[in-house]
Amino acid sequence: MARQVSTSTNAPRLDTRVINALVELGFSQYEARTYAGLIGREPMTGYAVAKETSVPQPKVYETLVRLVERGAVVQISNSPAKFIAVSPTRVLNELESVFRQRLATVELEISRMRPAGDGLQTLRPFQEATSWVEIAAAARQLIASAEERVYVSGHSSHLEALGDALADADRRGARIDVLCFGEPPFSLKNGTFIRHSSTDGTVYRHHQARHLALTCDMAGSLWALAPEGNAWEAVFSTDDTLLAALVKGFVRHDIFMQRTYHDFADDMRARYGAGLEGLFDWNAARGQRYTDSPEADQGGLRSLA
Repeated sequence: MARQVSTSTNAPRLDTRVINALVELGFSQYEARTYAGLIGREPMTGYAVAKETSVPQPKVYETLVRLVERGAVVQISNSPAKFIAVSPTRVLNELESVFRQRLATVELEISRMRPAGDGLQTLRPFQEATSWVEIAAAARQLIASAEERVYVSGHSSHLEALGDALADADRRGARIDVLCFGEPPFSLKNGTFIRHSSTDGTVYRHHQARHLALTCDMAGSLWALAPEGNAWEAVFSTDDTLLAALVKGFVRHDIFMQRTYHDFADDMRARYGAGLEGLFDWNAARGQRYTDSPEADQGGLRSLA
């Protein structure tokens, strides 16, 4: 229950919550007490206001003048001078209007601070990590906050470090889709493991690279890469939806590709070779796997044979 302030046994009680709220909106302590003391009252003299609100009498008249100037109080007589509060709805609407005007002014002045034509925008802040220990800790923390959906992609040796956190999320009922390079290092109740099987039995330099991609509830996300397999760098965020969308798109695309490969592995290996390296051979693609279409003469387009 809010503490009340009263200066006499017969005076209306002033709610400190109202006074504090008015102070937060820009009223001084004396202005807030004076205005609150006038709300819902008959016209009052400065002496009566001071008596009812505990605002010192030497200060009450200058406080009333300031309130008149800001449109919160109206003086309705001169001898004696009496004052009445303007409707709180009107006062609050005016405060909102003034705030919006000030906000627009600040936005305009900030925009003018940028050099003309530089095209620079505010940078997006991400957290960084450069060791596997830091990356794994950040990933576990993101997973700990997941409630509905987790997408993760990585090598089994690195996913094993996330096993406990993913198992906890699994028990909470979060749906987990894992794209795994190698054998799955643990099992899930609500989740699915998809083997990255298109590279099985092939060794290419870029296959030695390691990555960890993670997104949780389209909010928290992490992308980590070790091009040579050991020196890591990563960025992560707890609430950047753009990074989360990029990571989710990467993992889902890989999942779809591996499911397609599972269904058409023989045809895809025959067409693109072991590890599907032929997908990168555009010269071979143009010569062997594509035929000219009528549109090719106009726009250089080719269609699948």
